[in-house]
Amino acid sequence: MGCSSIGHVRSRARSLRRGSRGFVKAGWSLVALGLAAFIAPEEAQAEQTLVSIKGITLQGALDIGGSAFFLPNTNFGAGSYGTKSSGALVRHKNSTYGEFYGKPMLMGSWQTGWGFTVIGKASAIGATTLGDGDAEEVSQTSGTPRSIYLEEANLGVEVPLEMAGGKQLLTVQGGRQAFAVDDGFLIGKGTYSAGDRGAWWYAPRYAFSGPGVIKLEGDSVRGDIFMLESNSDNDLDRGYDRPETKFVGFDVSWFKNRPGGHGGSTYADRAAYVTLTYFHVRDADGSAHYDYSTRADRNGMNVAALSWGGTLFPVKALGISKNFTFYGNFVSEQNSHAGNGYKSVEAYGMYFEPGYTFSMLPWKPHLFYRYTRFGGGKNAEGSVKRNYDTFFLYDGKRYTYGGYWPGEIVGMYLAPLSDLEVHQFDLTATPPVHLFRKKDELKLGVHFYDLSLLYPSGMGLKNVGRHVSNEVDFTAEYMLDETTSAAVAAGTAFSGPAGRALSRAGVPTGYRMHDIGRHAGVLEAYFYKHF
Repeated sequence: MGCSSIGHVRSRARSLRRGSRGFVKAGWSLVALGLAAFIAPEEAQAEQTLVSIKGITLQGALDIGGSAFFLPNTNFGAGSYGTKSSGALVRHKNSTYGEFYGKPMLMGSWQTGWGFTVIGKASAIGATTLGDGDAEEVSQTSGTPRSIYLEEANLGVEVPLEMAGGKQLLTVQGGRQAFAVDDGFLIGKGTYSAGDRGAWWYAPRYAFSGPGVIKLEGDSVRGDIFMLESNSDNDLDRGYDRPETKFVGFDVSWFKNRPGGHGGSTYADRAAYVTLTYFHVRDADGSAHYDYSTRADRNGMNVAALSWGGTLFPVKALGISKNFTFYGNFVSEQNSHAGNGYKSVEAYGMYFEPGYTFSMLPWKPHLFYRYTRFGGGKNAEGSVKRNYDTFFLYDGKRYTYGGYWPGEIVGMYLAPLSDLEVHQFDLTATPPVHLFRKKDELKLGVHFYDLSLLYPSGMGLKNVGRHVSNEVDFTAEYMLDETTSAAVAAGTAFSGPAGRALSRAGVPTGYRMHDIGRHAGVLEAYFYKHF
């Protein structure tokens, strides 16, 4: 089901970048700014009411976020190349960069007195990337890009209904808007934060362009009908954006609410759910830029998905009624009239995630295993495209770390999100400590990823083993309240034969091949604040 409220968790696009050093001082300034926000009044700050008169309410709000990164032995020694003003590339063996963004918002509503409410929202995002830029082998956000662009601009009506003995809310909303289905595995991001947009890792942009969405939110069932398009600009994003895509479809969900929750509008309030989604790509960029690529050819594609999550089959005697969860998603992509070098598309993507919370133990540790498979083909230039297209993938609202990108090193900067198999283990725990307030929360985590290519030949690699890497990341996530959070992470990755081959293949043509090793690392921190 769709959800218009999308959190601050980062998401990313495969991309390119460049650099200037001297970022470390600025990075620590960002962290200090985030920590300063903790010494604030006890109450969590929400939107500020600017006008409230005769049924008309106008509110304002502001999001800010920042992040800092150091990646020793970037891409197992291949490094990351940034573009200089002359157009030449400069290699960074150990990448250092940071990001910052701000998002002012204006929301309005008018209770008409005729049984419906008029709603609207407008927002913009200003963002920058500092230092070397993101750590992909050819960095997309080098050169300290800065930008200010429109994010949301929409208008709609809300109509309360009473049907079949229950209460529903019908919303018709047109224009630029954030929109997600479930946890965003298939639909969650309409704008990617690449190239000159800046803030590539944090990726604070979500909005799709219209026409818009019709939503029906009920007590246990909800659905959406949507006609939207992605916001793509390869000039702005240095040629690494997704194809511009216009699509139309629907989703329908059955869900069970958590106590006091409303799963019709809030994904996190669902104790269990099952969702069916379908959309048709009515138009997409089919230029030669996408020949034989993972995303060729979207035009005319039909996409169907079945997703589920929560405690679907409660058995109290086994403790399954509250402690055991099972999430998953299966996506099918079909196109019998493909182009860009293909005659048809037959691709699949999926994940299955059983988890268990040991609620009887101190710190209430939560453990889950996730198997993810982004389909691929044996022949990179065959007549049938079998490489899975992630479309509008968002990193997930259920977890900050442990989302759908497989790791903070290899999955973030090197591995393709196609032709890939991931075994993932996550263990998190919440110690009973409070750093600044009685109700703040510290969550500690260990995240392990085992990555392998399905078919190395499908990635253009010959006579190479399947294994890409193993990676372990350690995280500490702190939430002061619902409006203020921060995190730090550290990790190490160990390369396999396919990982080293991907590192070699990513070095720009004409540049010297450096020694490709077996280790790479990451240190990172971020903060988020909503005013």
